[in-house]
Amino acid sequence: MISRRTLIRGVPAALALSPFASPAYAEASAQPAVDTWLVDRYGQYLHQDWPGKVVSDEQLRSEYAEEAARLAHVAPDRIRYDRYGGLRELGRHKATGYFRLEQIDGRWWFVTPDGHLFVLKAVDAFSPQEWGYGTWWKNPDGTLIDLFEELPDPVRFASCYTEDDKGHVVSFLRANLARKYGDDYRPKWRETVAKRMIDWGFNAQGKWTLDTEVVMPYLAQAPTPPDVIRVLWGIDPFDPDFSAKLDRTFDLHRNRKDPWLIGYFFENERGWSRDVVAEVVKRDSTLAAKTAFVRYLADAYGDDVDRVNVVLGTDAKSFHALRDTPINIARVPAADVTAFITLASKTYFRKVRKAIHKQDPHHLFLGGSLVPTWRTSPEWNVGGRDYLDAISFDWYSTSVDYLRQYEGYGKPILTLEFSFMFPERGMTAANAATTATSQQDRGEKYRAFVEAQAGSHAFVGFAWFSAYDQAVTRKPGATEAFNVGLTNQQDQPYYDMLDIMREVNRGIEAVHLQAPSA
Repeated sequence: MISRRTLIRGVPAALALSPFASPAYAEASAQPAVDTWLVDRYGQYLHQDWPGKVVSDEQLRSEYAEEAARLAHVAPDRIRYDRYGGLRELGRHKATGYFRLEQIDGRWWFVTPDGHLFVLKAVDAFSPQEWGYGTWWKNPDGTLIDLFEELPDPVRFASCYTEDDKGHVVSFLRANLARKYGDDYRPKWRETVAKRMIDWGFNAQGKWTLDTEVVMPYLAQAPTPPDVIRVLWGIDPFDPDFSAKLDRTFDLHRNRKDPWLIGYFFENERGWSRDVVAEVVKRDSTLAAKTAFVRYLADAYGDDVDRVNVVLGTDAKSFHALRDTPINIARVPAADVTAFITLASKTYFRKVRKAIHKQDPHHLFLGGSLVPTWRTSPEWNVGGRDYLDAISFDWYSTSVDYLRQYEGYGKPILTLEFSFMFPERGMTAANAATTATSQQDRGEKYRAFVEAQAGSHAFVGFAWFSAYDQAVTRKPGATEAFNVGLTNQQDQPYYDMLDIMREVNRGIEAVHLQAPSA
């Protein structure tokens, strides 16, 4: 073990001052010379007690035995559901051997490979191998971050440590699973989590780290080429090599025959907004998007460069010269900004779809998992819809107004990240809208949000973020110490929340059947 009582001077000031910093970091920054630990050997907040707080390895093993007995008789209900989770009582439809989407009686549904209607009820970051569940234990200079009563034994728990582009990371979650299920914890964990998903009414693995040994429907991310050209956070889809870069980076052939794969998303929470266009128009012809913008202007203004100069306040002698002329976004009419973002969206999604289907023609393309109000725009979100099988969003709120805004575009809609959080035990919530007053209240907020979504004809499912809580001492490289889990990092389920989730999940198809038709 690594056990010590040391100063907390290792806490970076930028972390302590973050508005999203956990109480643990706030406490550390408030007492910069005090001899203090903030989490115990199990990764739990030291300065609060609660019923069930883990005090020994024996407790973890006892909880495993109790849960195993409780789940002993849990098994898939093959009378009600097909093997993929499709609801048999809603009738059999065309079976293609792969997941597809269909509008039936004015409502959108997934259809399973066996031909039954299906609502996606997924869990994100399903696997404990997800390093987002870890936390920094060293500073970039290699000095210890002095927050821990005891770190996992680096010999016994060697797999709980990594050093990558996020820094020096340790996973208390993995160590706790090894203590609970045994050092080779994955087989027993998989058996347990598979039964949990059945019991709690979830039917798929969502975004981020998967466990392919747990057989259930899942989503996959088509990887982003490392050499894409970015403008701010967005990709330049006009790059003449963009398609070739996609072809070189994708490795989707191995998935093409997998009936359990629902479909792909590409990138995450990165679209185009006015800010991206503002950067594009300042640039010169070495950026393909700037050349594309000038080409758009030539088409939109009848090849009349004098007319364009009047609008933009420029004095370019030709459209060729305009490519190397900085343009002030304030002079660009809003209609042209909108039209160019729409063009960029069409170009982007067309090329991504083509690259996916070149390697895997059988599975769905589910978009870019966009946040409707951040780093994107309505024009981007729907501009390339002809090349999307569904529009996917991430949305941390209690309101479903975002869905209402997009349900008229003739495409099904997914929510691939959402959560509700109870900020206690050293953890925080993402924003006021996601903050609950108890674990039971997390469940009630889940009920209201999911059932409101299911009341839309465009709704086809969701993915809850995430399987486990983040670390009290924060996710690597981010300001998050969020209570987002179905279980905590000690692998203890939040039953007060989950009892409500189970009820909602088992009845959500009935709610969707009552949605007004398109």
